[in-house]
Amino acid sequence: MEIANKDNYDYNKPYTSWVTKKPLDNTKIIAEDWWLKPMLTPSMVWCQEAGSEGDYISDYKSIGRSVRIVGTELQIYNLFCKMLKEKGWQVKDDYEAKMKPKYLELYKENNNKPIIINLR
Repeated sequence: MEIANKDNYDYNKPYTSWVTKKPLDNTKIIAEDWWLKPMLTPSMVWCQEAGSEGDYISDYKSIGRSVRIVGTELQIYNLFCKMLKEKGWQVKDDYEAKMKPKYLELYKENNNKPIIINLR
């Protein structure tokens, strides 16, 4: 399990849903699984050619991954906006996940900021 998101981004910036015309909830902590669209990620491979000392070859590989997000509805929305802008994340689908005590503990350890848990 890997936890990300230790930064100074304002995940509590208010947002009103354009669908419901109501502010997003920032009180109840929830867990969601995001199935991300495949992305390209840099990949380096050591290549040892016959008769040479070898070198690294750079390439890209396509990865698809799933992550579990823990935070409030508002924090999860703001996290999505940040990850879309900074990393190009696009969510193919999302599912409600069962909240576990460990997730709440990790969330509190992260100063009540949303957390990203890689699901490998």
